[in-house]
Amino acid sequence: MAQNSSPYVVGQWNLQDTLKDFKGSALPILTENTVFIFLNPTPLTLTLEYAFFASDGTFCGCDRDTLKPNGRTRYTMVAEQQGGQFSQTLCPSQSDGTMKSIVFESSTSIGTDRALQAGLEIHIAGQSQRTESDLDAVPVTFTTTTEMKDIHAQCVKFIGS
Repeated sequence: MAQNSSPYVVGQWNLQDTLKDFKGSALPILTENTVFIFLNPTPLTLTLEYAFFASDGTFCGCDRDTLKPNGRTRYTMVAEQQGGQFSQTLCPSQSDGTMKSIVFESSTSIGTDRALQAGLEIHIAGQSQRTESDLDAVPVTFTTTTEMKDIHAQCVKFIGS
């Protein structure tokens, strides 16, 4: 997990998603829900913001939490939809896309402080089928620091400061 820690991680989400990109009578692949687990590998208290984007890049919503030192938090896409953090107004028919998560000590130091996170995503299909993978760490560069600040600005606009 340590090789996948960064102040910026990305993953993929599904919410009642049906995939059939093949011919024939095989049943489509249904992924009902995604669980995200965010881990704080530091002794710092961090602000966590994670934003949802449609597969075409449309912003679909955001949520914020506090990651306690060496702590974790977890959420499901169903709960994010029910709570309004995933907006069906912004993305009424979207069933999959990208999740981008950032952490920071202060909104004035995004991408330049000591913040790190790691995480997992678990895709659930039915009661007994699931896949699990690490969230992917994004290297901190000028371009990705700019993107982290843009994600923060979108979250502030969506849920307040």
